Amino acid sequence: MKSKILQLFLIMSIFLIGSLSTNAQIKTAYLGNWSFNAPSAPEGYTYGIIEIKKDSVNTFFIESKFKYPSYWVKVKNDSITYKAIVDGTDVLFYLKIENEANIKGNAVWSDGETQMILKKKKD
Repeated sequence: MKSKILQLFLIMSIFLIGSLSTNAQIKTAYLGNWSFNAPSAPEGYTYGIIEIKKDSVNTFFIESKFKYPSYWVKVKNDSITYKAIVDGTDVLFYLKIENEANIKGNAVWSDGETQMILKKKKD
């Protein structure tokens, strides 16, 4: 009985370690504020700032000035995927880091999708 419990514990430990490595923290070079342009988004949501922190992402739209925090973030290689509730709508953001100054991605919600182009803001 003890050996089965030990085996189960080992299997769970390996699974946990594997899942932690795919949800690593965001690289330091990508932290900070990024201005974005989402040309085909609905009016009021086409420009803003995405604030990337070590373990969270916040989205700000220029016209509304509200902060929309992420409630789920996944980091894998040079990709960041996160979800935020924007004015009652669940939005899934896919960001692909091209280099330290450029990110491209998409925002997807129940009624549509838009491409996003992000540029690193100088502090």
